[in-house]
Amino acid sequence: MKRTELSSLLVLLLLTGCRGDPSPDPAGSGGGDDGGGEDSGGEVPYPPDESGTITLTDANNYTYTGQLDGPTLPFAELSDVTISWASLSADLQCHDLDPVADIDNTALLVFPYLTEEEVEDGLSTDTLQQVDVGVYLSQEPGDATSVQLADFTFFGTDADIEEEFTDDSGTWLVLLTTGTTLGVGSRMVAFLDPEPDETATTGEISDGCAVLDYTVDLQALSPIGVWTDGPWALDWTDVTATGQGGDFEPTKVTEVMVAWYEDLDISDLEDQFLDIELVADGMWTVDHSSGTTASLEDATSTVDDSVFPGFSTEGTWLLALRCGTCPNPAPLVLTQVMPVEGAPTSR
Repeated sequence: MKRTELSSLLVLLLLTGCRGDPSPDPAGSGGGDDGGGEDSGGEVPYPPDESGTITLTDANNYTYTGQLDGPTLPFAELSDVTISWASLSADLQCHDLDPVADIDNTALLVFPYLTEEEVEDGLSTDTLQQVDVGVYLSQEPGDATSVQLADFTFFGTDADIEEEFTDDSGTWLVLLTTGTTLGVGSRMVAFLDPEPDETATTGEISDGCAVLDYTVDLQALSPIGVWTDGPWALDWTDVTATGQGGDFEPTKVTEVMVAWYEDLDISDLEDQFLDIELVADGMWTVDHSSGTTASLEDATSTVDDSVFPGFSTEGTWLLALRCGTCPNPAPLVLTQVMPVEGAPTSR
């Protein structure tokens, strides 16, 4: 087949956070060690702005480094090989996975000029470009737990892709996703390695728990003081770098998230970073389309769409700016907020 040049495709989301079932009530009893707005001496360690504006800067941002190390499946080249995930029980985030119910789509991408290591680095750091992809194909498996190269198509057009399955054709990547929306819900990745001396025509994608290695620091950032009573205007005009260390591009922000944890402190959340959505006792989001400001008064619960009720001085609070179309799902900006009883003087 002729390689399909992608005119508008490279929306690879590897680790879409799976939302749990957090309670929308932030008025819990007994908070984590890092929660609360005032210390025992009555002083406010992080005084809020008198205007009520929550201004984010680079000093407030966390740091995150992560590296993808996907499994590599050796295959006989120029063969219509079979890729199976029948034994896959945990995804990239080490969350439980049903190989039938949770995999709705498979995608095949070929990077003709990049090595496997370069693709892994690009996915980890969000630096891959559209020009890097030579082929994009997909297939919906239904109740099946395997796919053959010949099953992949380009928006319904059949492709004899096995004719180009050679050791010098580039790097071959398979994505398994929940849902069929391009770039959303990826649960597992694997590389295919066609070799001239290999005889295997079947390969198995298994446990995803060892695929992602990461470190995160939530304790070195400067928390932001916020009033318990609104309004809560948010401004990130002064942010220049992401938590991953790259240049911050405001146009990538698609969502603002605020989350509350009744009994977990910042150290606990570092240890459970991949599950910060699952373990939240309350989580609210605001869709964002443009600009560098938003209002938490527009935030609604991820459970029942109820309006954000405001901050309490109990527990631990996180605030994040997220990109829903980036290869790396780690928040662009993530900080801790320290609620203080009261309201802005200008309210």
